[in-house]
Amino acid sequence: MIKAKNRLGLVFFPAFDWAISPTHPEREERLLYTQDQIFEEGIEDIEGIKFYNPIIACKEDIQRVHFCIPDVDSRVTESHLISVGGAIKASQAVMDKEVDKAFALVRPPGHHAQRVVYGDRGFCVVNVEGVMLERIRKEYGPLRVAIVDTDCHHGDGTQDIYWNDKETLFISFHQDGRTLYPGTGFLDEFGGPAAYGYNINIPLPPGTGEEGFLYVLDNVVMPILEEYKPDIIINSAGQDNHYTDPITNMNFTAQGYAKLNDRLNPDIAVLEGGYSIEGALPYVNLGIILAMAGID
Repeated sequence: MIKAKNRLGLVFFPAFDWAISPTHPEREERLLYTQDQIFEEGIEDIEGIKFYNPIIACKEDIQRVHFCIPDVDSRVTESHLISVGGAIKASQAVMDKEVDKAFALVRPPGHHAQRVVYGDRGFCVVNVEGVMLERIRKEYGPLRVAIVDTDCHHGDGTQDIYWNDKETLFISFHQDGRTLYPGTGFLDEFGGPAAYGYNINIPLPPGTGEEGFLYVLDNVVMPILEEYKPDIIINSAGQDNHYTDPITNMNFTAQGYAKLNDRLNPDIAVLEGGYSIEGALPYVNLGIILAMAGID
């Protein structure tokens, strides 16, 4: 039997009852094909990999991070609460030392959701990483945290929430905002007056591939993390940099994602974007799982 080098927790929530439309890129098949691939590869039989069920986040979890207009009940569905709850469960497993690392494969995604919520932004209503992080800070005490967003789109929501918080370092490398939604994430966005320099953006030109991504990781991101010395690293693990993604323009591969994750070495990963439902997501997710588990 194969044994994982790192004990890894996995949480799945495909949100069968939540969809923008049946043919929209952000739909339940994003995770169903991944589930099929994982079971086909026998991931559940690997010693050291454990599956968890999501919990349901509560209204107070949302209100800890967001101001919802007109109120939480008008904006947030049960699927959003379970998606966030999946990430919370993953983080609790790490904080309780049941596992070394955890990957929350959940939807709907969240990194475009800003502090004030008045509707969806880029398929996002609730900032999954933000709500997860503030829940574990409440349960486990102060934490110095780095969030590294590797989605093809700039994580403008997470940036907005932690703009003035130097206890939360936010790093995003993404396709240049002049060529892609949300049109933000430029080099001069350094953070607010209370946390100037704790918000780092690295916009990349369309067509960037494995060499470019890993160069940025090795020469910019990792030195910053080494100096910052976070208690935990959270990866907003968007997968729409893949060369087959229908709504972006990058040239990354599944193997590249596995290498990136192995070098970044996050404690917690949370699925964000990625819309090549059959051609990329199952293989990228598998690569990330194996990298987090320490399996070649």
